[in-house]
Amino acid sequence: MEEKSESKLQQALETFGNIFLVNILFILFSIPIVTIGASLTAMYTVMLRIVRKEDSATGRGFVNAFRENFKKATVLWLMVIAVCVVIYGELVYVANFSGIVVQFYSILVMVEAVLLAVTLPFLFPLVARYDNTVWNTIKNAFLLSVSNLGAWLKIALAWFAPIALSAYYPVLFFSTWYLWIIIGFGLIGFGTSHTINRVFKRVMEQQEKNHSQQ
Repeated sequence: MEEKSESKLQQALETFGNIFLVNILFILFSIPIVTIGASLTAMYTVMLRIVRKEDSATGRGFVNAFRENFKKATVLWLMVIAVCVVIYGELVYVANFSGIVVQFYSILVMVEAVLLAVTLPFLFPLVARYDNTVWNTIKNAFLLSVSNLGAWLKIALAWFAPIALSAYYPVLFFSTWYLWIIIGFGLIGFGTSHTINRVFKRVMEQQEKNHSQQ
């Protein structure tokens, strides 16, 4: 019993250490801003391996994944930024008009925002897990979210809720900023990786089933 307790404690400490290390690496590699996509992909690469209990050197695994997926992840991240800029520009444009123009752009902005919100949660985990083209990755991220709404909601809330609360209540951010530096991003990545891994596992099982029936 004592050995089992020590084993669980050792696993917990090892997991915490990995989350802490990945969190620090994620922040450092995201500093140029334009590299956030590649950094997020590297984080999910490592976290998914940890969730699947695969042996890997966390630090080296993060750096290798960052380098290997840099081009595709950066292209996708720049596309995300571009969409956000377009949405913001449309909102500013709408503020200067009234009537049917406002109605049209309000609907357009809503559609664009929904498409972005639906696609984003699975976007970089897909880059981390599968080798695919940029457009197929976007399409698959959207389809995965639509076909796994429960999982999508968990991932979306895990990322967007803390960030939105910190932005809306600055006092909350100033009270907890050190937690983001120590473990915040890594903890969200680790938690959501469990949900993402279950979705990927179901996809793989379905693919194997379809393949066996052919």
